[in-house]
Amino acid sequence: MVLSRTPLLAVAIITVLIGLAMFWWFRDAGDRGTAEIYVALGASDAVGVGAQRPGRDGWVPLVHAALPGNPRLVNLGVSGARIGEILTMQTPVAIDAGPRWISLWPGVNDLRNDVPLEAFRQQLEQTLTALDQAEDATIILLTIPDLRDLPVFAAEDRELLNATVQAWNGVIRDASERHGALLVDLYTGAPELADNPDYVSADGFHPSSAGYQRIAELVLATLQQHNAALVSS
Repeated sequence: MVLSRTPLLAVAIITVLIGLAMFWWFRDAGDRGTAEIYVALGASDAVGVGAQRPGRDGWVPLVHAALPGNPRLVNLGVSGARIGEILTMQTPVAIDAGPRWISLWPGVNDLRNDVPLEAFRQQLEQTLTALDQAEDATIILLTIPDLRDLPVFAAEDRELLNATVQAWNGVIRDASERHGALLVDLYTGAPELADNPDYVSADGFHPSSAGYQRIAELVLATLQQHNAALVSS
């Protein structure tokens, strides 16, 4: 499977941006009071790439806005991040934040960059093991949606792509079960994310504002189902 690769420059950019996030976090530590914290880990999905207003229309800010108690949002997402960077650069900051909620949508960048599945499995396990140190935090894990109908994958073998996504989702589901994370299964629960043009942005890959809205709805429904949060009306 020949898929596009993330430039090596992204690693340097990720390092700088995570460093800035850490600076902001510790600089403002004295002003936080008792507000609970929602930490979003991830890549361009957490950033909201593809939305008209990424800082407002992405699934992370939409979920944040619906959580009770006006919690603080610490969004550590950096476009292009893979699970290895999330493990080493984002996870330590997340733990230090003392979060009530942690979200992670892993796998797509790793899959696109031909990261071996076993390496992804090990690094996801290490990430969740580390996040287990965040006592009383609810961890929300999302699977990879069905990618076959996304325009960016039009040249790929559909059967091979689907089998690959299924294998990677099996790893994510197993990890979720082992660590007691809430699983938002985008593959089985939201097939429309790829086959509804309204849910796909102009780049043919990232969700649109409507797509992010749908993802946020699924995340919030999962939280409600497990009584993990009373979602604001």
